[in-house]
Amino acid sequence: MPVKSVNNRKKKNDKSFEELVHDLKKSNSEKVRYNAARLLGEMGRSEAVEPLIEALKDDKNGSVRLYAARALGELNDSESVQPLISSLREDRNVDVRVRAARALGKLGGEEVVIPLVESLNDENSQVCITATDALIEIGDIAVNALIESLTHEKVNVRCDATRALGELADQRAVEHIIKMLKDEWVNVRIYAVTSLGKLGDAKAVPALIEVMQNYSENELVRAGAAAALGVLRDQRALLPLRELIMKAEELGELEDTALKAFKKIMAANWQNIPGSVNKKALSK
Repeated sequence: MPVKSVNNRKKKNDKSFEELVHDLKKSNSEKVRYNAARLLGEMGRSEAVEPLIEALKDDKNGSVRLYAARALGELNDSESVQPLISSLREDRNVDVRVRAARALGKLGGEEVVIPLVESLNDENSQVCITATDALIEIGDIAVNALIESLTHEKVNVRCDATRALGELADQRAVEHIIKMLKDEWVNVRIYAVTSLGKLGDAKAVPALIEVMQNYSENELVRAGAAAALGVLRDQRALLPLRELIMKAEELGELEDTALKAFKKIMAANWQNIPGSVNKKALSK
Protein backbone atom coordinates (compact mmCIF):
# COMPACT_ATOMS: atom_id res chain seq x y z
CA MET A 1 0.00 0.00 0.00
CA PRO A 2 2.73 2.58 0.85
CA VAL A 3 4.47 1.81 -2.49
CA LYS A 4 1.29 2.58 -4.39
CA SER A 5 0.92 5.85 -2.48
CA VAL A 6 4.47 6.91 -3.35
CA ASN A 7 4.00 6.02 -6.99
CA ASN A 8 0.77 8.00 -7.14
CA ARG A 9 2.48 11.02 -5.63
CA LYS A 10 5.36 10.72 -8.11
CA LYS A 11 2.91 10.53 -11.00
CA LYS A 12 1.04 13.57 -9.71
CA ASN A 13 4.25 15.64 -9.82
CA ASP A 14 5.37 14.28 -13.18
CA LYS A 15 4.98 17.48 -15.19
CA SER A 16 7.15 18.83 -17.96
CA PHE A 17 9.41 21.81 -17.47
CA GLU A 18 7.10 23.96 -19.59
CA GLU A 19 4.04 22.94 -17.56
CA LEU A 20 5.80 23.82 -14.30
CA VAL A 21 6.82 27.24 -15.62
CA HIS A 22 3.22 27.83 -16.70
CA ASP A 23 1.98 26.79 -13.26
CA LEU A 24 4.44 29.12 -11.56
CA LYS A 25 3.40 32.08 -13.67
CA LYS A 26 -0.31 31.52 -14.20
CA SER A 27 -1.89 29.28 -11.58
CA ASN A 28 -4.38 30.85 -9.20
CA SER A 29 -3.45 28.26 -6.56
CA GLU A 30 -0.56 29.28 -4.31
CA LYS A 31 0.05 25.60 -3.53
CA VAL A 32 0.44 24.81 -7.22
CA ARG A 33 2.80 27.77 -7.64
CA TYR A 34 5.08 26.94 -4.73
CA ASN A 35 5.21 23.27 -5.74
CA ALA A 36 6.17 24.39 -9.23
CA ALA A 37 8.96 26.57 -7.80
CA ARG A 38 10.23 23.69 -5.68
CA LEU A 39 10.25 21.23 -8.59
CA LEU A 40 11.92 23.69 -10.94
CA GLY A 41 14.78 24.01 -8.47
CA GLU A 42 15.10 20.23 -8.29
CA MET A 43 15.22 19.93 -12.09
CA GLY A 44 18.45 21.92 -12.21
CA ARG A 45 17.76 23.68 -15.52
CA SER A 46 19.15 27.17 -15.99
CA GLU A 47 16.09 28.20 -18.03
CA ALA A 48 14.15 28.19 -14.76
CA VAL A 49 16.17 31.07 -13.32
CA GLU A 50 14.23 33.87 -15.00
CA PRO A 51 10.70 32.71 -14.05
CA LEU A 52 11.89 31.96 -10.53
CA ILE A 53 13.35 35.44 -10.19
CA GLU A 54 10.02 36.88 -11.34
CA ALA A 55 8.22 34.81 -8.71
CA LEU A 56 10.68 35.90 -6.04
CA LYS A 57 10.11 39.55 -6.88
CA ASP A 58 6.42 39.66 -7.74
CA ASP A 59 4.45 36.77 -6.25
CA LYS A 60 2.15 37.96 -3.46
CA ASN A 61 2.37 34.71 -1.53
CA GLY A 62 5.27 34.29 0.91
CA SER A 63 5.47 30.51 0.46
CA VAL A 64 5.90 30.91 -3.29
CA ARG A 65 8.66 33.48 -2.79
CA LEU A 66 10.28 31.20 -0.20
CA TYR A 67 10.43 28.24 -2.58
CA ALA A 68 11.61 30.49 -5.39
CA ALA A 69 14.53 31.65 -3.21
CA ARG A 70 15.32 28.07 -2.28
CA ALA A 71 15.22 26.97 -5.92
CA LEU A 72 17.50 29.81 -7.00
CA GLY A 73 20.05 28.74 -4.43
CA GLU A 74 19.95 25.19 -5.79
CA LEU A 75 20.34 26.37 -9.39
CA ASN A 76 23.49 28.32 -8.46
CA ASP A 77 23.21 30.94 -11.21
CA SER A 78 24.94 34.31 -10.74
CA GLU A 79 21.92 36.14 -12.21
CA SER A 80 20.08 35.24 -9.00
CA VAL A 81 22.44 37.15 -6.72
CA GLN A 82 20.96 40.65 -6.94
CA PRO A 83 17.31 39.54 -6.74
CA LEU A 84 18.17 37.43 -3.68
CA ILE A 85 20.00 40.36 -2.10
CA SER A 86 16.92 42.51 -2.65
CA SER A 87 14.72 39.88 -0.99
CA LEU A 88 17.12 39.58 1.93
CA ARG A 89 16.99 43.33 2.47
CA GLU A 90 13.38 44.11 1.66
CA ASP A 91 11.02 41.13 1.91
CA ARG A 92 8.63 41.48 4.85
CA ASN A 93 8.31 37.73 5.22
CA VAL A 94 10.90 36.39 7.69
CA ASP A 95 11.00 32.94 6.09
CA VAL A 96 11.75 34.44 2.68
CA ARG A 97 14.65 36.45 4.14
CA VAL A 98 15.97 33.30 5.81
CA ARG A 99 15.81 31.38 2.54
CA ALA A 100 17.42 34.25 0.64
CA ALA A 101 20.31 34.32 3.13
CA ARG A 102 20.77 30.57 2.81
CA ALA A 103 20.73 30.77 -0.99
CA LEU A 104 23.29 33.56 -0.99
CA GLY A 105 25.56 31.45 1.18
CA LYS A 106 25.43 28.73 -1.47
CA LEU A 107 26.05 31.19 -4.30
CA GLY A 108 28.98 32.88 -2.53
CA GLY A 109 31.16 35.61 -4.01
CA GLU A 110 32.29 38.99 -2.72
CA GLU A 111 29.10 40.83 -3.65
CA VAL A 112 26.99 38.81 -1.21
CA VAL A 113 29.23 39.46 1.82
CA ILE A 114 28.11 43.00 2.71
CA PRO A 115 24.36 42.26 2.39
CA LEU A 116 24.79 39.21 4.61
CA VAL A 117 26.80 41.17 7.16
CA GLU A 118 24.08 43.83 7.16
CA SER A 119 21.57 41.08 7.90
CA LEU A 120 23.33 40.29 11.17
CA ASN A 121 21.35 43.35 12.27
CA ASP A 122 18.00 41.95 11.08
CA GLU A 123 15.12 42.34 13.54
CA ASN A 124 14.54 38.57 13.43
CA SER A 125 17.06 36.32 15.18
CA GLN A 126 16.62 33.44 12.71
CA VAL A 127 17.63 35.68 9.83
CA CYS A 128 20.71 36.75 11.82
CA ILE A 129 21.69 33.15 12.56
CA THR A 130 21.17 32.06 8.95
CA ALA A 131 23.18 35.03 7.64
CA THR A 132 25.99 34.10 10.04
CA ASP A 133 25.98 30.51 8.81
CA ALA A 134 25.97 31.74 5.22
CA LEU A 135 29.03 33.90 5.89
CA ILE A 136 30.78 30.90 7.44
CA GLU A 137 29.92 28.88 4.31
CA ILE A 138 31.34 31.62 2.07
CA GLY A 139 34.66 31.49 3.90
CA ASP A 140 37.77 33.67 3.81
CA ILE A 141 36.37 36.53 1.76
CA ALA A 142 33.93 37.30 4.59
CA VAL A 143 36.63 37.74 7.27
CA ASN A 144 37.39 41.45 6.87
CA ALA A 145 33.72 42.46 6.86
CA LEU A 146 33.10 40.33 9.95
CA ILE A 147 36.06 41.91 11.74
CA GLU A 148 34.57 45.34 11.05
CA SER A 149 31.28 44.13 12.54
CA LEU A 150 32.95 43.44 15.88
CA THR A 151 32.59 47.12 16.70
CA HIS A 152 28.90 47.31 15.77
CA GLU A 153 26.69 49.08 18.29
CA LYS A 154 24.27 46.14 18.55
CA VAL A 155 25.26 43.24 20.76
CA ASN A 156 23.68 40.54 18.57
CA VAL A 157 25.81 41.67 15.61
CA ARG A 158 28.97 41.47 17.72
CA CYS A 159 27.94 38.03 18.98
CA ASP A 160 27.28 36.66 15.50
CA ALA A 161 30.46 38.15 14.04
CA THR A 162 32.54 36.75 16.91
CA ARG A 163 31.03 33.29 16.45
CA ALA A 164 31.52 33.33 12.68
CA LEU A 165 35.17 34.36 12.96
CA GLY A 166 35.82 31.46 15.31
CA GLU A 167 34.25 29.02 12.86
CA LEU A 168 36.25 30.44 9.96
CA ALA A 169 39.50 29.98 11.95
CA ASP A 170 41.33 32.73 10.08
CA GLN A 171 44.36 34.04 12.00
CA ARG A 172 43.62 37.63 10.96
CA ALA A 173 40.85 37.59 13.54
CA VAL A 174 42.90 36.60 16.60
CA GLU A 175 43.90 40.04 17.90
CA HIS A 176 40.42 41.40 17.24
CA ILE A 177 38.72 38.54 19.12
CA ILE A 178 41.10 39.03 22.05
CA LYS A 179 39.75 42.59 22.32
CA MET A 180 36.22 41.18 22.51
CA LEU A 181 37.13 39.66 25.89
CA LYS A 182 36.62 43.20 27.22
CA ASP A 183 33.17 43.62 25.67
CA GLU A 184 30.53 44.89 28.09
CA TRP A 185 28.13 42.07 27.21
CA VAL A 186 28.65 38.63 28.69
CA ASN A 187 27.30 36.80 25.61
CA VAL A 188 29.95 38.42 23.42
CA ARG A 189 32.67 37.40 25.88
CA ILE A 190 31.39 33.81 25.92
CA TYR A 191 31.60 33.66 22.14
CA ALA A 192 35.04 35.28 22.29
CA VAL A 193 36.62 32.66 24.57
CA THR A 194 35.09 29.85 22.50
CA SER A 195 36.30 31.38 19.24
CA LEU A 196 39.83 31.86 20.58
CA GLY A 197 39.97 28.14 21.28
CA LYS A 198 38.83 27.41 17.73
CA LEU A 199 41.30 29.87 16.22
CA GLY A 200 44.10 27.87 17.83
CA ASP A 201 46.63 30.69 18.19
CA ALA A 202 48.88 30.68 21.27
CA LYS A 203 48.87 34.48 21.27
CA ALA A 204 45.52 34.23 23.03
CA VAL A 205 46.89 32.25 26.00
CA PRO A 206 47.84 35.20 28.31
CA ALA A 207 44.48 36.91 27.71
CA LEU A 208 42.57 33.67 28.38
CA ILE A 209 44.51 33.07 31.58
CA GLU A 210 43.67 36.60 32.72
CA VAL A 211 39.97 36.00 32.08
CA MET A 212 40.02 32.66 33.89
CA GLN A 213 41.72 34.20 36.93
CA ASN A 214 39.33 37.15 37.10
CA TYR A 215 37.01 36.37 40.03
CA SER A 216 34.70 39.23 39.10
CA GLU A 217 34.11 37.74 35.64
CA ASN A 218 31.01 35.70 34.81
CA GLU A 219 31.65 32.04 35.65
CA LEU A 220 30.54 30.81 32.21
CA VAL A 221 33.11 33.10 30.60
CA ARG A 222 35.81 31.87 32.98
CA ALA A 223 34.89 28.24 32.28
CA GLY A 224 34.94 28.98 28.54
CA ALA A 225 38.43 30.46 28.93
CA ALA A 226 39.59 27.33 30.78
CA ALA A 227 38.13 25.12 28.05
CA ALA A 228 39.85 27.19 25.36
CA LEU A 229 43.17 26.82 27.19
CA GLY A 230 42.65 23.08 27.12
CA VAL A 231 42.11 23.22 23.37
CA LEU A 232 45.25 25.33 22.86
CA ARG A 233 47.33 22.92 25.02
CA ASP A 234 49.91 25.56 25.92
CA GLN A 235 51.83 24.62 29.07
CA ARG A 236 51.89 28.23 30.27
CA ALA A 237 48.32 27.58 31.41
CA LEU A 238 49.23 24.65 33.67
CA LEU A 239 50.07 26.55 36.86
CA PRO A 240 47.08 28.95 36.60
CA LEU A 241 44.78 25.99 36.02
CA ARG A 242 46.32 24.08 38.91
CA GLU A 243 45.94 27.05 41.23
CA LEU A 244 42.29 27.44 40.34
CA ILE A 245 41.64 23.73 40.98
CA MET A 246 43.56 23.57 44.26
CA LYS A 247 41.87 26.66 45.73
CA ALA A 248 38.41 25.19 45.30
CA GLU A 249 36.77 23.55 48.31
CA GLU A 250 34.74 21.44 45.89
CA LEU A 251 34.74 21.07 42.13
CA GLY A 252 32.00 23.09 40.43
CA GLU A 253 31.54 23.46 36.68
CA LEU A 254 34.42 25.95 36.42
CA GLU A 255 36.87 23.77 38.35
CA ASP A 256 35.77 20.63 36.52
CA THR A 257 36.39 22.36 33.19
CA ALA A 258 39.78 23.57 34.45
CA LEU A 259 40.72 20.04 35.51
CA LYS A 260 39.83 18.64 32.10
CA ALA A 261 41.90 21.38 30.46
CA PHE A 262 44.81 20.64 32.82
CA LYS A 263 44.73 16.96 31.85
CA LYS A 264 44.68 17.78 28.13
CA ILE A 265 47.70 20.06 28.44
CA MET A 266 49.60 17.53 30.56
CA ALA A 267 48.88 14.78 28.05
CA ALA A 268 50.10 16.94 25.18
CA ASN A 269 53.24 18.22 26.94
CA TRP A 270 54.22 15.48 29.41
CA GLN A 271 57.73 15.13 28.01
CA ASN A 272 58.41 18.84 28.61
CA ILE A 273 56.73 19.26 32.02
CA PRO A 274 59.19 20.15 34.82
CA GLY A 275 59.31 17.65 37.68
CA SER A 276 58.11 20.33 40.10
CA VAL A 277 54.58 20.20 38.69
CA ASN A 278 52.30 18.43 41.13
CA LYS A 279 51.15 15.44 39.11
CA LYS A 280 48.59 14.52 41.76
CA ALA A 281 46.32 17.11 40.20
CA LEU A 282 46.41 15.17 36.96
CA SER A 283 44.91 12.09 38.53
CA LYS A 284 42.58 13.88 40.93
